[in-house]
Amino acid sequence: QTGQAKGYTEAQIMGQLQPIVIDTHPIGNPWLNYSVYLNNTVLPGIIQLMVFLVTVFSIGTEIKYSTSRKWLDMGGSSIAVSLLGKLLPQTAIFTVVGFMLNSGWFPMLLAMFLLIISSQAVGVFMIGVLPTPRLGLSFASLFGMISFSIVGFSFPVQGMDPTLQALARLFPLRHYFLIYVDQALNGRALFYTLGEYAWLLGFLILPFLIGRNLKRALLDFKYLP
Repeated sequence: QTGQAKGYTEAQIMGQLQPIVIDTHPIGNPWLNYSVYLNNTVLPGIIQLMVFLVTVFSIGTEIKYSTSRKWLDMGGSSIAVSLLGKLLPQTAIFTVVGFMLNSGWFPMLLAMFLLIISSQAVGVFMIGVLPTPRLGLSFASLFGMISFSIVGFSFPVQGMDPTLQALARLFPLRHYFLIYVDQALNGRALFYTLGEYAWLLGFLILPFLIGRNLKRALLDFKYLP
């Protein structure tokens, strides 16, 4: 508008605004389609949230309805066996749902499977720390919703405060997101993403940290509505 007010032609104005036309060829997303970037992380984020909630709910209801002792007896009084018996069918169902996202190659299918079992591990940790359904589900909801903004697909983690950058590592979705960027978009060698797979496997330690507390809650906790 300023150029037109000074009497310049459109060709003169465009020459000043963009003297060199940039010919870009983005790797992994040549269409510059934002949905390619966003949808393939939002949908796994929703799966992560649902895994949190279903894991906490399925264990919390055992406490709420005083069936936890019977559940443990069915597992031979072993918290590990009882958890595996309850969670493995859910693992299979969520994994099938995750594979239907058409993520493609083996690294992405493996990443989806690890995202699901690491989210289940976090869910067990949540209900073990807060062994009441309402508190456990509140914890799962809050943690799951925060992950949508802190893992980097709505605002780059590098631009966050260093403390938030460190906290982002505590969310399984963050590591799935980095695998997605490296493998599905950029096509990097698997070697460069092994650390993110290791992080997802590392979340499986969490249930062992609260195993005794969860078993004590299943045996002795009195549910108060």
